[in-house]
Amino acid sequence: MTKTLSRSSALAILVIGLLQAGHSLAGGFTIIEMGVKKTGMMAGIAKPDDLSAVYHNPAGLADQHGTRLHLSSGFSFVHAEARLKAWPGGEGKYGSEDFIDTPVDADGYFEGTYEPTKYFGAMPMFVASSDFGWQDGPVWALSFYVPDFIGAFMPEDAPTRYTVVEAYFVAAVSAISGAYRLPGPLDFITLGASLGLQYVRMEGSKWYNFNLFELNTDLEIKQVGEDYRPFYNFGICADILPQLTVGLSFIGGADVTLKGRLEIGFAEGGKRDPSLDKVAEGFIGAYDMTQTMKVPAGINAGVNWEIIPQLELAVDFRYWFYSVFETQNIYHNIPGGLLPNPLVTPKNYEDSWTISAGFLGRPFSFPLELMGGWSYDHSPAPNQTKSLESPTVNLTGFGLGARYTLFDRWRLSLTYYRYWYLKDTIDNSILVPPQNSIFSGSVDTFSVETEVVF
Repeated sequence: MTKTLSRSSALAILVIGLLQAGHSLAGGFTIIEMGVKKTGMMAGIAKPDDLSAVYHNPAGLADQHGTRLHLSSGFSFVHAEARLKAWPGGEGKYGSEDFIDTPVDADGYFEGTYEPTKYFGAMPMFVASSDFGWQDGPVWALSFYVPDFIGAFMPEDAPTRYTVVEAYFVAAVSAISGAYRLPGPLDFITLGASLGLQYVRMEGSKWYNFNLFELNTDLEIKQVGEDYRPFYNFGICADILPQLTVGLSFIGGADVTLKGRLEIGFAEGGKRDPSLDKVAEGFIGAYDMTQTMKVPAGINAGVNWEIIPQLELAVDFRYWFYSVFETQNIYHNIPGGLLPNPLVTPKNYEDSWTISAGFLGRPFSFPLELMGGWSYDHSPAPNQTKSLESPTVNLTGFGLGARYTLFDRWRLSLTYYRYWYLKDTIDNSILVPPQNSIFSGSVDTFSVETEVVF
């Protein structure tokens, strides 16, 4: 970088930095956990016996006759910490040492670990179903649920402020579902499907340090985008033997176009050099922004074996086609013509999969069911593109649950599951700034569910 750098070149450096910073705000991929069997037994594709079947495998609705109401929600509590590695400067570029004062240890990491100051996660679900008095006919359901509603806030006085300050992701679904048990001789098969609308919203903020001629100014970038897309799934269950059921379901993916805005302003409490004000003020303001991303399709398979009336065992395998998410594009109306439009960020995701197994026991003469299970989830994100605001890592965990039937009409359930983020060391990040880090943590989630049959 030379003293003869032109004003237009300086503007280009500023805008590229801002938009690259904005790219990494996208994320929010999580494991979807709804329904007592999925959160307590950890497996329910083959024999979903509550109305959360509308998501996991709608074929499970076929045997849930009568008129029913379902209300449930999970609440997550996260314990996570990260160590962030400093990024050195070089010829023609500046590093973290030029604007971050936090000491760096002998291994090149900023001293200390960094945790979210606040975190929230909720997964509410409401479903109403009925066979409309037709005991041998189809069962219909209307549902509204939020499989993903998560957010986190990181401290603004830590080096992580240049990777994320706050971020949240929402995915909500409203759908109509139907299921039917085929007449004999095919009455061992049930079919089901759902069709609806999915709403996706992302929002986040972070800091960006603009450095020129050893002068520093901190800017804050806020980004928000949302989209509506069709949602669909379908499934099948088959009673291979009276005690053995298999299930298969497919959940459709979508190309999501998040339309919203990108806001640029001076970071409150950050570095500020008046010599850069004229450069920076030329881009302070709000701009139109469109991001593209992929919501992957998934295929699920399960087996449920009722060994004796008092004990069921189940295994699920879920596979998500995240490899479709190769790049993320951002379109903008920032003036000057200094940037390509769209600006492309590589994602290079791999397919992701989950395997889980569990049991359901009825050890008492009264209608109490006890559940337990284990699960392992393989992350789709390669280390090169992982980021702290969306820490998509391999994880494993267990679930416990209890369900009680009251007056033959009410089913009340309580479940608890705990996941551990398997410790992950990133040392080849290609994000801007690099997010080489060591991340670990756990999630505790409590879920409550009630269903009533009229």
